[in-house]
Amino acid sequence: MSIELHIERLVIDEAALGGERAGSVRTTLEAELGRLLAQPGAAAALRSLDAAAALPPVTLPSAGHPHERLGPRIATAVQRGLGITPAPSVAGKER
Repeated sequence: MSIELHIERLVIDEAALGGERAGSVRTTLEAELGRLLAQPGAAAALRSLDAAAALPPVTLPSAGHPHERLGPRIATAVQRGLGITPAPSVAGKER
């Protein structure tokens, strides 16, 4: 299955960056989205969408700790917006 996801514009308030570089946020966002979209069940959820011009607004997950990176949090919000249920976490294994 081939997935094309275009994020035409992502506006992040400088305060939300928490000292991160915008390029770093982009790189981690792309990597985390790739990981999330490869999880079991993601393909079926995406097939049900067909083509989507826009996603519904979703809330950015709160940071679990003060230095949690923004890219993975945005990726999780996109995952939720696409209607993909997060895979259950494995005990002792971090994301």
